[in-house]
Amino acid sequence: MHFVDRKAKYPGRWTMMKPDGTSEIITLIRNDEPVVDGTPMNADTLNTLSDVAGADIAREKAEAAAEEAKKSADKAAAVVSTDPTLTVSGAAADAAAVGGIVLPRVVVHTEAGSSIVLSDGEKSVSGVAAGGSFSAALPHDGEWTVTATLGSGAATETVQAEYCRTKTLTLTYYTLTVTVKTGSVVTAQCGDKTVTGTVPESGSIKLYPPIAGTWTVTATLGDKTTTATVDVTEYKDYPLELAYVHIYGASWDGTSTTKWSRTDEAAEFTDPVPYVAGASSYGSPFDNLQPWAGMVKSERTGGTMVAIPKFWYKLTQNGRGMTIQIADRAVEGYSVSPAHMDRGDGHGERDVVYVGRYHCNGSYKSVSGHDTRKNVTRSGCRSSIHALGATIWQYDFAMLFTIWLLYIVEFADWNSQAKIGYGCGSVSTTVSVGYTDSMPYHTGTTLSSRTTYGIGTQYRNIEGLWDNSFDWCDGCYYDSDGLNIILNPANFSDSSGGTAMGVPSNGYPSAFTVKTTGGFPLFIPTAANGSSETYSCDDWNFSSSSPCLYTGGCYSQNAYYGLFCVHRNGVSSAGVQFGCRLQELPND
Repeated sequence: MHFVDRKAKYPGRWTMMKPDGTSEIITLIRNDEPVVDGTPMNADTLNTLSDVAGADIAREKAEAAAEEAKKSADKAAAVVSTDPTLTVSGAAADAAAVGGIVLPRVVVHTEAGSSIVLSDGEKSVSGVAAGGSFSAALPHDGEWTVTATLGSGAATETVQAEYCRTKTLTLTYYTLTVTVKTGSVVTAQCGDKTVTGTVPESGSIKLYPPIAGTWTVTATLGDKTTTATVDVTEYKDYPLELAYVHIYGASWDGTSTTKWSRTDEAAEFTDPVPYVAGASSYGSPFDNLQPWAGMVKSERTGGTMVAIPKFWYKLTQNGRGMTIQIADRAVEGYSVSPAHMDRGDGHGERDVVYVGRYHCNGSYKSVSGHDTRKNVTRSGCRSSIHALGATIWQYDFAMLFTIWLLYIVEFADWNSQAKIGYGCGSVSTTVSVGYTDSMPYHTGTTLSSRTTYGIGTQYRNIEGLWDNSFDWCDGCYYDSDGLNIILNPANFSDSSGGTAMGVPSNGYPSAFTVKTTGGFPLFIPTAANGSSETYSCDDWNFSSSSPCLYTGGCYSQNAYYGLFCVHRNGVSSAGVQFGCRLQELPND
């Protein structure tokens, strides 16, 4: 407290009250003739006394606080010497610096339940991050290594501890957050390291890989399995969604546009960019997805073949249009892809089938560097191709329709010529196959422009689907009932044994109807008001008197050719423009 002297306007003035109630102002003058003057009672004197007393009190408090801090430090040191896992209970609490002795403190934030160890190389402090955090005082300052572990995961960081200070740090693990169906067993593997767990009711599980690297994550539920890979490079969370079934779709509204809209898991996909001569950038969002990714080349009995893995599909009528959905696994309400389904030949469903990469050569094989086989009837090609082996057959409508489904969902456009390349040929004659062998990508044109006519197209490694020569299409025929389908290749015929699907319209299709009576769901055109640039822009011919179908395009240059071009001719018809293609239906 600071004292101040009183200052009067009239020093020495007093008011004297008389017995009768009246008063009189007087001035008093001190006149006691002191023997000793004594200490004056003024502000200076009182302030001096206050300063002396305050200093004594402060000194006493400081001494007591320093003694208490020393006891606390001695207690912490004693705990360290007897307990190697020092916890909060054995350390001083945080406070302002008193006497210069407040122990360092570290607060660690990490995954709840993590075990925490702080070590200076000799002493250690440990505990559990209940609720996601852990706090502990350390017996001395300096560098401490902080390690958090949870299951197989571990994260480490160093901290410089200081007296009278609290240091806070966050430790993050390599984390895989996998979302998949409840009850799934999820296993992540990288080299000889494996972590695993079972997905709880929440539908997601956290796994903690102990090292960085490429981790293969597999989820299993009963007989279902799904797998993905994750490149783990830094301490962070890597979310991963797994599904036992992936569905990709496309929907056409039945209007004059050739364009389809993408649905299901393909809804946000960009359009594929096929190769064009000289291009350095090309690709498709379907390149790593099944069944498209499985359409690879191999050498087999019939020559160079392209594999097509089994898939499941669904057709849904949408007014004059329709929706196509493809699933990579069995789904209720979906059908097995036509080429793979049980054809009634005693061999059941097939997991993979093969189609000739090239038009057949003179020996009816799929071999590069040879001209196409021509001037042969459909039935003549049928018997010659099957002579190659028990599992080798002529390309049929079920295989053609399977390729249609794959193309539509991938490219979402009827116009295969515009999307991949005009194709066709040199106007006058066929040429040797293998003209796409040097193409660096599975889909595109070897020409410098998609809108330039000429041989050079392929789709998913299948060359010339509308180039060079038409392909006879087996397993089907026309009659007065319309399109008839035969699934069992042993029963292929030009005139009998098929199941009627209805009468297709004749011309450029402008509407389609989904049919389910022929052994597998398919669509046929039921209106023909389109053109080579609208609706389904490839010509579809029908005649009850011309039973043999052929498809695609040939060396003549026409905009109505393309993947969906379907024409017909007579049983005895043959010509330079008619070729053939083989397929393999494995028996095992």
